[in-house]
Amino acid sequence: MPRDLHAGPVATRVATLNARYRHHSATAVLEHALKDHDLGRVALVSSFGAESVVLLHLVSIIAPETPVLFVDTRMLFAETLDYQREVAEKLNLCDLRTLRANPARVAFEDPDGTLHQFNTDACCNVRKVEPLERALSEFDGWITGRKRFQGHGREAVEFFETEGDLRIKVNPLAHWDREDIAEYMVNNRLPVVVSGDFFYQAWQHGGSHLTTYAEYSRRGIVLYPSAEDIADSEMRPAGHGILLLGFDQDMTVQRIDAAGQLMVDAAGAPVMETGFFAFKNSWGTGRFGTTNPMGAGFGWISMRYIEEYMTAYVSGRPTLPRVESCNNRTDDDRDGEVDCDDSDCMSDRACMDEPTPMGTSAMPMAAIPDNNTTGASSTITVAEAGMVSSVAVTVDITHTYRGDLRLELTHGTTVTLVDRVGAGADNLQQTFTVADFNGSDATGPWVLRVVDTAGADVGTFNSWSLDITRCMGSCGGAEMTRYYENTTDASIPDDSAAGVSSDIVIGDAGTIRAMTVNVDITHAFPYDLTVRISRVGGREFTLLRQPSIDGTAVVQSFTVEGFVGEMAPGTYRLTVVDGAARDVGTLHSWSMDVTSR
Repeated sequence: MPRDLHAGPVATRVATLNARYRHHSATAVLEHALKDHDLGRVALVSSFGAESVVLLHLVSIIAPETPVLFVDTRMLFAETLDYQREVAEKLNLCDLRTLRANPARVAFEDPDGTLHQFNTDACCNVRKVEPLERALSEFDGWITGRKRFQGHGREAVEFFETEGDLRIKVNPLAHWDREDIAEYMVNNRLPVVVSGDFFYQAWQHGGSHLTTYAEYSRRGIVLYPSAEDIADSEMRPAGHGILLLGFDQDMTVQRIDAAGQLMVDAAGAPVMETGFFAFKNSWGTGRFGTTNPMGAGFGWISMRYIEEYMTAYVSGRPTLPRVESCNNRTDDDRDGEVDCDDSDCMSDRACMDEPTPMGTSAMPMAAIPDNNTTGASSTITVAEAGMVSSVAVTVDITHTYRGDLRLELTHGTTVTLVDRVGAGADNLQQTFTVADFNGSDATGPWVLRVVDTAGADVGTFNSWSLDITRCMGSCGGAEMTRYYENTTDASIPDDSAAGVSSDIVIGDAGTIRAMTVNVDITHAFPYDLTVRISRVGGREFTLLRQPSIDGTAVVQSFTVEGFVGEMAPGTYRLTVVDGAARDVGTLHSWSMDVTSR
């Protein structure tokens, strides 16, 4: 049973908490819920679905010993249970509790497992509501993922809510929107489980009454369903869940018609579909994706299918900055020109200076210790002196779960190249452009360390190489700090995802060594604001989100490290977004202090 609290009725405590934390962030609210003794014992209730991992990750950082309650209805997809175990292990959650229905109640109410087909409320009550209520009886509050943008009566949901006179509901993400959640998942490298409607022909499944296309089944291609497929599948409704691993927004596949033939238009041209997520399937490895390069059971599924018919929140098709990196042997912007052959690289030091002539590769062929912080290391010693203007590192690593790997390059300072990215994919063969060593002396040892951060998978550090260019002359001369500003007033649109943008154009040459962004904003309720800085055609960084500021003035300076090492010339854009209604404001001015050499 919950402990006896002396802080007043639940409703009074909730009103006090909401007043106190009205201007605070999700993290501050969560920290309060997990560490304030006045709230009593608190648990997180999680479905381990697409968005739940955000709260789980926050909890793992703030208080990993928090009880996490997961209801297993015994009707879940197998991949959901696998994903639950994987996330719990990766996040080091210390108190995961799996809740199941009383076997006697299930035997009486749902003996043949078909109750959900004709009475979903009764099924949910037996398999979910009752076990959850029993578990929550020992807590004074519980953390939920309720958010205003979900609608259905949640438009005004606050951080803290009453649950009768029993306990307090805590909603740390109440004010988050879909973009906040997607950004958090990407920035923290969290995988995504999605589940939803199953369309038989789209999956080239034998249960389809329409003709299927066997080649797509072998390749693991899942298209957006046609009207005929939707109508056919609705006669035998089914669901399915998968694990999304990545995406290719430019991948193009020819669609098929109701007769299972490749589609063409009236002029005879192929009808194509563009944009696919890479995924891991939970069945059919003997026939699904058998020729897929990622392995049997892996495939590519239509982004539009995921957006419209599965329960992951996808705020539009993902977009990536198309900027050519000038020394990684890859056509990053996909214009047919690679590295220094691309006109975008004309002023890049990697193409202006001389490359290292030889002696910059190693073949350690070293076993990578499993779940061991020491890892496997290899050293390349560079004898030729000179100031570095660009570095590219190429690695060849064999491993059965690349998501376990962390790569660190040390030359005076240590830079992390990879930190547990790639989930269950095998092996890592990649070239990394590293700007952190620009301006340093190339001479001496360069050490690459490969660490396996989790158990059960093994691999070998096969080989690696360095491509170093040295500055011709002074590498741009002495460091110089320049000041740029835009003083044009701009109104901030109320409750608009587009916000207002203001540009500063930098034409001065040099490599960025440091950057500070200064903003001058007034707003009636600054907590509504998100402020971002981007380089047009390049990367974007969030400077400020939901600030806890007394008054209406937002006059702040931000250190931006994301552009360090890049060439300075370009257009930089400040975007200010007001994410809620009824309050207005103005971007008065902003400026940049840029140190370059």
